[in-house]
Amino acid sequence: MTVHVGTAGFWLTGLERGVLLGGLAVALGGLAGRGVARNYKGTRPAPLPPPWALRGSLTGMAASAALIVTALAGPGLATELDAPHVALFGSGATLEIAAAEFACFGLAAILLRLRQPGRSVFPLLAVALAEALRGHPEGSIPAAGALLTLCHLVPALLWAGMLLYTLRAAMAWRADPAAMQALIRLYGIAAGWLFAIVVITGLASALLLVPLGSLVTTGYGWLLIAKATLVATAAGLAMAGRRALRRPAAASAGPARVVRAEGMALAAVLAVTGVLTVIPPPAKPVYPAAARPAAHSAPAGARPPAHSSRQTARGAGHNDVSWRSPSTSRS
Repeated sequence: MTVHVGTAGFWLTGLERGVLLGGLAVALGGLAGRGVARNYKGTRPAPLPPPWALRGSLTGMAASAALIVTALAGPGLATELDAPHVALFGSGATLEIAAAEFACFGLAAILLRLRQPGRSVFPLLAVALAEALRGHPEGSIPAAGALLTLCHLVPALLWAGMLLYTLRAAMAWRADPAAMQALIRLYGIAAGWLFAIVVITGLASALLLVPLGSLVTTGYGWLLIAKATLVATAAGLAMAGRRALRRPAAASAGPARVVRAEGMALAAVLAVTGVLTVIPPPAKPVYPAAARPAAHSAPAGARPPAHSSRQTARGAGHNDVSWRSPSTSRS
């Protein structure tokens, strides 16, 4: 089965994962955004708003539950959508990881309800780790792929979530334009570092997953181009907002409008990222044996048929071809 954008369940799964990432960004980035805003040293015109961490955790729980239902309803589709397969989980990655994420979001929600936001960060980071383990880079290069995905995903989530919190805090402080602009400036310093990490790790991941010849000939390549365009748009809006803050007579609503547009661009980035987690990348796994579920072990003492090695070699070649780009596959 070849997965493409017209495959039944493709867009549903992409939507579910996009909502999960959005909930994680709201929860994790909201907590980080409040921490950054507390560094403001001047007189606060109003109390800082509480982060929407509980709402984000509940949203993530709902998305995880939807992923569990989708995986149970179509286990064959779930297996195909997780290609290349992760050796640690085999063909059950979708269900197992979705269940773990549901539990982590639930634990975070309980801790937040008990007014322990500091401890809720750990289960939220565990969700990000689970997504990194399930990601395409991990299926291509075990261990290193998960680390690369984690280093890309966490800064992106923090960037988006911190921006949402900064917008809410700026609205609460709109009666004092100077304080509001100082708050946005604090966010901008943190966002600059996060953006640099997102770009570097994103380029590394793209080089791993998309051969240059497949960039404009596959659905994954086009979605990656769309994501890069949205990230560049968000970065351009961020720079425009920082320039507006440097003007002595900047209108109080000017920087806030630019930051709001930046937030919409980042929301679109998370949506495209959710779809990218569903479609298989065009590159072949670097370690093909680790990218496919392990075969059932033979009984102790049993001798394999003499022709088994030839059949295994032919089967492995067939499976490898199935993940090649349509422009390069000749079978």
